[in-house]
Amino acid sequence: MSVKGELEAEWRAYVGAQREKELDQIIEVENLKPEETEKFIRAAFREGQLRTTGTAITKVLPPVSRFSKDKNHSEKKQRVIRLLSEFFEKFFGLGANFDE
Repeated sequence: MSVKGELEAEWRAYVGAQREKELDQIIEVENLKPEETEKFIRAAFREGQLRTTGTAITKVLPPVSRFSKDKNHSEKKQRVIRLLSEFFEKFFGLGANFDE
């Protein structure tokens, strides 16, 4: 940040960059579908809440084989909900619109 710069604009840019970085990290670590995850998060910011029921959350998850020995779909879903909820809570109150 500079002394001469527009403090609010610089803050919004910083928050936006951090938000994007952290969401990208969640997507990468959890192997989520990037486009679906971004749509899901944008809707949460627009609506003011993260919807964890219905089909929207399952659209962000990677496909799981029904024949897999590791049927951790439920665990994965709960972990992703927890991570995205923490992300939403962290950035929703900072006053920056997700599209900025």
